[in-house]
Amino acid sequence: MSHPGQESPQDLAAAYALGALTSEEARGFEAFLAGSVEAQREVAEYREVAALLALAGPEGRLEPGLRDRVLQRVRAGEARSVTPAGGVPRSRSTTTLWLALAAALLAAVGLSTGLLSLRGRVAGLERTLAAREQALDQRQRELEAREATLNAILEPGVQLFQLTATGDPEPGIQLFWDRDRNQAIIHGFRLKAVPAGHAYQLWFIRDGKPVPSVTFKPEPTGHAKVERVEVPATGDISAAAVTIEPESGSPQPTSPILLVGALKKS
Repeated sequence: MSHPGQESPQDLAAAYALGALTSEEARGFEAFLAGSVEAQREVAEYREVAALLALAGPEGRLEPGLRDRVLQRVRAGEARSVTPAGGVPRSRSTTTLWLALAAALLAAVGLSTGLLSLRGRVAGLERTLAAREQALDQRQRELEAREATLNAILEPGVQLFQLTATGDPEPGIQLFWDRDRNQAIIHGFRLKAVPAGHAYQLWFIRDGKPVPSVTFKPEPTGHAKVERVEVPATGDISAAAVTIEPESGSPQPTSPILLVGALKKS
């Protein structure tokens, strides 16, 4: 039994849950705890709050209703701390502990919210850095491709030929012919867009007849590049020409020649 001016065993539940009792006090409280369902419930709830403050959860989320229970417990503790019959005020240690827990709980929620916001900013920064790294990788691949093209153009035996428009001075195509490998690289510039379902098609003029080759479409800038274009290995290759054909290509030209250039050995 508790005496005036002393805490009842029930009032020690919070201190016990937080490990604030001495060894002697803890042993005495545990003897009382074994026979009190209400005290066991209170200790469990104190520990629940203490665990929340320690962990707070990765998203700062509280168990539904836990905040309200904490605040209700604070108000209940204040009510028990008023002067009882007999005129001797009871200890306010339990109320003090609950007030501290309630304040810490609200602080933990605020901290978790701040941490969540910080995590969001960090995640945004990581996405930005990843996008920049991806852009740098893409730029590096483009530079490597350009270097490979340049090296191919500068190979011994490669000759440059110009294909010019028959009726329009704007577009043009450079054809780099590697005679040793019977391969060519074509580089188009200021090319106009083609109708949907169509593409430019390259033709080699062999023995006076067109031989179908690759199809290609220009970029929005009007540029186009096609590498490793196979050049007929036999016959007299005298010229190259470009027409607009269906995307899949045509066995014979179906539209007027747009660009043409002679392919003469130097």
